[in-house]
Amino acid sequence: MASEAIFHAATGSVQFAIYPDGFDGARIIARIDEEALHTRFHAPEGGDSELVQTYARNADSIDAMATVRFRENPNVAICLHSNDFQNA
Repeated sequence: MASEAIFHAATGSVQFAIYPDGFDGARIIARIDEEALHTRFHAPEGGDSELVQTYARNADSIDAMATVRFRENPNVAICLHSNDFQNA
């Protein structure tokens, strides 16, 4: 499946979808902030497209963490930060 990720300028993050129960289940929107993409995933400087590409290259681990956060509390918006990946 092609990535649904986009840069969300208002929040300075990449917004993406996860499907915790498979593609037949709910589509959950999550975000990862720009700082996490630079610090934890070594996104190059340059612009929005580099951030989205960095998300795409690391989608497996980012989506997995977003799914963990969703399962912890499905009623809270998911926005991942660098500290979410400290023990990952």
